[in-house]
Amino acid sequence: MLGTPGRRPTYIIAAVLALAATATPAKPLGAQAAPALAGPVPAPVRPPRYFQAAVDRGTRTEDGRPGPGYWTNWTTYRLDARLDPATAQLEGSAVIRYENRSPVSISFVDLDLYQNLHKQGSVRNAQEEITGGVTLTRVAAAGQLLEAGDLRAGPAYRVDGTVMVLRPPEALDPGDTLEIQIDWSVTLPQNGAGRMGHSNHEMYFVAYWYPRMAVFDDLRGWDAESYLGNAEFYDGFGSYEASLTVPAGWTVMATGELQNGPEVLTPQTLGRLERAAASDERVEVATTDDLRAARVTVPGTDGWLTYRFRADSVRDFAWTTSNVQRWDATSAVVPDRDGDGNPERVLINSFWREERAPLWEDQWAYGKQSIEHHSHYTGLVYPWPHMTSVEGADIIDGGMEFPMLTLIGPYQGRTTQDLFNVTSHELAHMWIPMIVGSNERRHAWMDEGSTTFLEDESRMELWPGVNHHRIEAQPYLQVANAGLEQSMMRHGDWYEPGPGYGIASYNKPATLMVGLRDILGADVWEEGYRTFIRDWSYKHPTPWDFFNAFERVSGQDLDWFWTSYYYETWALDLDVVAVESKPMGGTVIRVRNRGLAPYPVTIRIHTSGEGVVERTVPVEHWLEGRLDVEIELPRGVGAVTRVEVDPAGLIPDADRSNNFWPRG
Repeated sequence: MLGTPGRRPTYIIAAVLALAATATPAKPLGAQAAPALAGPVPAPVRPPRYFQAAVDRGTRTEDGRPGPGYWTNWTTYRLDARLDPATAQLEGSAVIRYENRSPVSISFVDLDLYQNLHKQGSVRNAQEEITGGVTLTRVAAAGQLLEAGDLRAGPAYRVDGTVMVLRPPEALDPGDTLEIQIDWSVTLPQNGAGRMGHSNHEMYFVAYWYPRMAVFDDLRGWDAESYLGNAEFYDGFGSYEASLTVPAGWTVMATGELQNGPEVLTPQTLGRLERAAASDERVEVATTDDLRAARVTVPGTDGWLTYRFRADSVRDFAWTTSNVQRWDATSAVVPDRDGDGNPERVLINSFWREERAPLWEDQWAYGKQSIEHHSHYTGLVYPWPHMTSVEGADIIDGGMEFPMLTLIGPYQGRTTQDLFNVTSHELAHMWIPMIVGSNERRHAWMDEGSTTFLEDESRMELWPGVNHHRIEAQPYLQVANAGLEQSMMRHGDWYEPGPGYGIASYNKPATLMVGLRDILGADVWEEGYRTFIRDWSYKHPTPWDFFNAFERVSGQDLDWFWTSYYYETWALDLDVVAVESKPMGGTVIRVRNRGLAPYPVTIRIHTSGEGVVERTVPVEHWLEGRLDVEIELPRGVGAVTRVEVDPAGLIPDADRSNNFWPRG
């Protein structure tokens, strides 16, 4: 997600800068050097016991690959929903078939009822609109009708916050499949924590709207936690068939592929969609005039239409509907994925309102570029038939991702580059966590950091000549310099108020990916990055799988990096504290790490005799507990005229103003 709960918090950064300005200044250059200082030595990474237990059981490995015994459970959903846009009332029924592919028997199953975030009395991180949450009208398991009650007494179910625990009539043994039937209703909020809702009852973005199976994994068993509104989601993979009923004249797009186009869309709309699917330019599938003249959908039955979608190997299902949003489309060209040697095309859709979001005129092009760029850069071709962006004025400021679908704010008063940035970011989420199914709730940096990095890479295609990674790093470095960081390994709901969550989830991990690429070299880093994505597609990786994958590919022990920057909030602050002439000739240059974090660094020295001299300080120097490094130059090189620490500007140095001599 980009935006709410906040990213690039400028008002916080301004306060941080004000605090940072009061810090004690460094000693002037040339002052007498202090004696050598002792710094901390990063501890080795020790994964939690549940991860080591998974390694011992053979579901994971110590080199970052899934183990030979790795498994994920699977869910098949058949969903039916009817939405009355005038009242925001949704009535639904679900048939859920849950397949136990694990090696253990399961006596209870957990489901997520995320709309209970909006139920009176539910625990939440912030104020939310109260709609009554989910009303369950029928619950059955294995053909037996269940009532809410004491699970110890027999088959029943219990709802606590957004988690529903269900005890079926019999335990689910390995290889068994449990069928659950649920009928429910919900009044959709106008703003669902900035991630879903409706705009003036004329546009709906419907997300986390159905009872969804929680994840049962090889680490903790059931990993079901109440949705509190800040930390995002952890979802299992499955297949979906959905029938979505709305009034005639309302377009629908959803996760998956439309199965009954001729039953719901006019020949004009279908023809334009067919053109868009083979075009590199914008095709106006449905203009505002088309919508007003009722030329987009067929009349329906009794004024209603039912759209049918099918999706496979996705971790969620969302949909959007409107009777006023225009519909632009084009197609992205991606590498061959079916083995016939020819490039593939992905339909790119853009739904928006001209009067609410004038910047969206070219949003279709941003979607096209993003899918093409990310397919090439990740080494994993976008696997689904379409990618759809939906403008969500009144609901969202930034963006929110779901498989094949993203909700993005109107970006009024912003720039085209701002809209491109959020589009690229949200579409990058199609890789992580939509394919690489990380736990966003516990480790937000795994998906948000990766997508921020990809966003910055794609920016440089359209806006070359600017290091967008360096711009991205600034909020993190400012917060680090002010000592206001919080650990990246913290649960997403456990951050203190302030910049901690946003920095630890977005800016910092993206900056660290750039740093790791600098340390390993671009080729090795790219191999590690692509290997991790390939190995963990449609699986559930942890941070330790990520760490181990890069160590395997690089052949390096990188515990110092993970501990210093991911677990700890140690800052790196390299300072040229002294450039002094020796009595017998020559020069001594002293560089101090005023922070605690180690990092290999290049120091470039300009001299009057030999020109430019470079020295590399390996990370091992700092890992011995040193905070100072001295570089001695013999008399013959001439006078030192300039010193630059990290001349490439790639290291995460919290204060670059002291990286130079003379200052300025």
